[in-house]
Amino acid sequence: MKLTSREEDYLETIYRLSQTIDAVGISDVAHERQVTLPTVKSAVKRLKENGLVSQRHYGKIVLNASGRKQAEDIYRVHSALRIFLNEILQLPPELSEHEACRMEHGMSKKTINRLVDFTELVRNCPVKDSGCLSNYKKSKKRKTT
Repeated sequence: MKLTSREEDYLETIYRLSQTIDAVGISDVAHERQVTLPTVKSAVKRLKENGLVSQRHYGKIVLNASGRKQAEDIYRVHSALRIFLNEILQLPPELSEHEACRMEHGMSKKTINRLVDFTELVRNCPVKDSGCLSNYKKSKKRKTT
């Protein structure tokens, strides 16, 4: 099943919240996404219809196994894009977060996977100061100061 970008965003939000609080409620998601309760209820209804979450009447939202897997994948991509933009391209954190959200929905899976692999490779490289990346970072810091 193909989710809309908005549904992916809600799934990711529920996943992120579930990492820090035991039971995710509609109001938690609304607060995090800065939207109204009816908006969240509508999104959760679509996620339930797709078999990604479960929720009893007025109860907490629980990711099903397939929902958790999909949310983890979405979060991994979003995190890698944010890290790439912030740590490698040296963009400010707020801009990196905003752009990562936009990019994750507008790029092909192949491009995203390559970018995720590249970002993870650079971050986990045993030779952190290999020259080119270090010089790039220095040049960006000079331009912003």
